[in-house]
Amino acid sequence: MEPLVTNDLANDFDAIRDQLVDNFVKIQQGVNDGMVDRATIDGFKKKLDQLLTDSKIRVANVQAIVKILSDYDVPIAIVDGKVTRTEEGE
Repeated sequence: MEPLVTNDLANDFDAIRDQLVDNFVKIQQGVNDGMVDRATIDGFKKKLDQLLTDSKIRVANVQAIVKILSDYDVPIAIVDGKVTRTEEGE
């Protein structure tokens, strides 16, 4: 079975989704080929769930940092999911 993407997940949700879908396809192929047992699948699921949770926490932390900085008049905002510099007064 091909290795799964675990620690090298991308930072944006669309890319993470694509990587996770690819992981699930690989797992399904392994199950269909009889190469993966239930414990292995449960272990993969647990790791993937943790990676998604970690990703959501990271996004929440970035949002909190941007809010704190913008409260102190640092010209920064989140636009389309990305941290960007803004013009003063925006």
